[in-house]
Amino acid sequence: MKQSRFVQLLVLLLVVSLPAWAQYPSNAGAGASQVAIGFTGGSTWTSSTTGICIWYFPVVGDLDLMSLFATDSSGNPVVDRAHSYLIWVSDFSVQPLPITSYFLALAPAGQGTIYYSSRPDKRDFSDLTKRSTWGVPMATFIREASLVRSGDNLTTDTFIFSADLVISNTFSLNGNPFNFSSLVPHGMTCFEYGQNGSAWEAGTCLAIGGSGRR
Repeated sequence: MKQSRFVQLLVLLLVVSLPAWAQYPSNAGAGASQVAIGFTGGSTWTSSTTGICIWYFPVVGDLDLMSLFATDSSGNPVVDRAHSYLIWVSDFSVQPLPITSYFLALAPAGQGTIYYSSRPDKRDFSDLTKRSTWGVPMATFIREASLVRSGDNLTTDTFIFSADLVISNTFSLNGNPFNFSSLVPHGMTCFEYGQNGSAWEAGTCLAIGGSGRR
């Protein structure tokens, strides 16, 4: 009997606490090593050793697709680069290392920027050096040096790197304020897997824990 009353009391406490729990902000920071971002996109090589990487984000914390992508005529979000409110852009270079059995290259440190536009259909990608239509920079990361690896001459490749968040601004997504400093306050470690010389890429980014390196 006492046990039954205890269970009833526990259930009542859970029911009462649920409304308050549901009011917590959706962009609460990801824990250390927790998946914070899922991305896809691709790289365009501008020379044999330089290129530009552009991603879009089907996953940003626990934000829904309506917050991340513009909709079609029926009101459904269209999950592609042309409809993505957010894009990651990073200019990169590589320095191939003298490994004959497979491709291995140093990717020196660089910068990555996340742009936001409420009208992604207005972006012009015809000239990747002209970025005035791509949106407003909302987060800037310093990408640490790392290695690009491929065992099949870049038919596929793997690139794992960390990026420290150095600048972040608050903006609105689907009417709600959002700031990447709330999601990845110290930056992120990204696991990128590419095909066809990274013309297509996808992967995930984990939140960096601790005090970061800023």
